[in-house]
Amino acid sequence: MFKAFVLVRNLESRAQGLDFGEFTIRLVGPRYEELREVFSSRDVERADWIFEKSYAQAPLASPGSPVDGISTDVEDTLLLLRLYQSGDIAFIKLAITAPSGNTVIPPSRAMNDLNSYSPAKFEMESEKCGSWKVFADSVRESQSWSSDWFAAARRFFLSGGAKPFNPVRDDVDRVVDYATALESTLAPERDYNTRRIRHRAAALIASDNPAAADSVAGLIKIFYDIRSRIVHGGGLDDKSRAWLVENSGQVELRVRQILVAAVLRLPPGEKDRCLALAELYDPTDKDRGDSAFGKFKEIKTVEVRNEIAAKIAKLVGSESK
Repeated sequence: MFKAFVLVRNLESRAQGLDFGEFTIRLVGPRYEELREVFSSRDVERADWIFEKSYAQAPLASPGSPVDGISTDVEDTLLLLRLYQSGDIAFIKLAITAPSGNTVIPPSRAMNDLNSYSPAKFEMESEKCGSWKVFADSVRESQSWSSDWFAAARRFFLSGGAKPFNPVRDDVDRVVDYATALESTLAPERDYNTRRIRHRAAALIASDNPAAADSVAGLIKIFYDIRSRIVHGGGLDDKSRAWLVENSGQVELRVRQILVAAVLRLPPGEKDRCLALAELYDPTDKDRGDSAFGKFKEIKTVEVRNEIAAKIAKLVGSESK
């Protein structure tokens, strides 16, 4: 039998242990010395938590070994915990013990100690373990759980959650990762990105509540504008920094809601997903016309403006015949 152990931090609970059915998470407590041996590390502390899961047969990984299959399964669990609710639960290190008794510490892109002492705790009590299982099963059974587009979205969502978030110190790489996860999910067309993302997000999670839809769209627009400022080298200004501090809770909530709604509702295939997203929202001809006119006004050279205006007039004339 294979067994997985994961060092867990940023979890807060009144219970000494949590039983999720398929795995447990318990305080290190008196197992302190034993678990330090398991991880071959002195990083384990008595106040840490330990995830444990046994496998009568290791999950299949394509391609890969039993260790790869278990690593993927543990990463899936981390994703589902993070999607379930806000809170910076962190999987720090994974150890896998084989039936032979040998233990390996495989590398994992989603597990590190960068955000191991976040103030944003993941609060979980025993009575919520059952509802997590229902949630996790529904997401894992969705048609798009194994889709290419959700693979990209989950990678950036997990990457963002594994990094510290402190706008006061300009630790805001999470903004870029979360925005990329939303873009991977909602904007395959690669134009009108901000417009598409904010309107499609609102339609996915608040279609029956116009006020809530407006609030979601407004939040995503500001969030994405801050992302653009960061990736283009502008850095955070005081206004953006203050907004992130004030609205971090809403950002965490909405990003999770959007990703969950998308994986449950959107098709896995690219063509079908594009059609489904266009039904949620697509730029109108007026939107495109306003954008084109705005770009036209940016042309500074009179000769070029006249040349482009003539081309447009010629095109309109030919189409009206």
